Amino acid sequence: MDSLLFYGVMLYSVLPNIYFRFFSKNVMRCISCKGEEVAITFDDGPDPRYTPQLLDVLKEHDIKATFFVLGEKAEKNPEIIKRMVQEGHVIGLHANRHIGAPFRSYRGMKKDFKRSLEVLRGLGIKVHFYRPPWGLVSVISNRFIKEYGFKPILWSIHASDWSKYVDEKHIERVLVDKVKAGDIVLLHDGRGAEGAPQRTINALHLALPKLKEKGFKFVVPTKDLPYST
Repeated sequence: MDSLLFYGVMLYSVLPNIYFRFFSKNVMRCISCKGEEVAITFDDGPDPRYTPQLLDVLKEHDIKATFFVLGEKAEKNPEIIKRMVQEGHVIGLHANRHIGAPFRSYRGMKKDFKRSLEVLRGLGIKVHFYRPPWGLVSVISNRFIKEYGFKPILWSIHASDWSKYVDEKHIERVLVDKVKAGDIVLLHDGRGAEGAPQRTINALHLALPKLKEKGFKFVVPTKDLPYST
């Protein structure tokens, strides 16, 4: 029985995740770019406490970003979703509820995809891009990714900005010192430790001007071109 469970877990999630994270040619992990292009992405919002502040910062610096949103939060904050679209940001799907694919049944996964897409379509959003919670997939979630025709986007660098052990200075240092051309940067505008998104916002106030001084150009994905200005 133990060996059957082991092989079941390997086939259901472990092996699909290894392939998804490192080998699948359909998954974007960085940008094929010209010049000094980078992509800033945010997960787990929208959050009415933080996302409007974040949008203010991005607008101040004329930067477009990609938001992988949670359906249940989008449903509660339609005005924030509307503002994202109006200001030229791209909206991708994260999930309806933030639960990792390895912990979901077929029925639960199907319901989550269906509900989140109903919410976003109700807000006038047609979704092309997808990032799974924690970057984790399963045999079942891979099936729905393919069925809905999503382009999965992961990341090449993050600042652990969700953690209670990280302060805004650390986030700023990662962004300024470690981001390089072609990076997809993972940050968060929701969830995480208490007040974590505020630290991210504070760090961006300082880091974005420095990144622009270095000559970086900020890009977002489009339906036909994975990333473009």
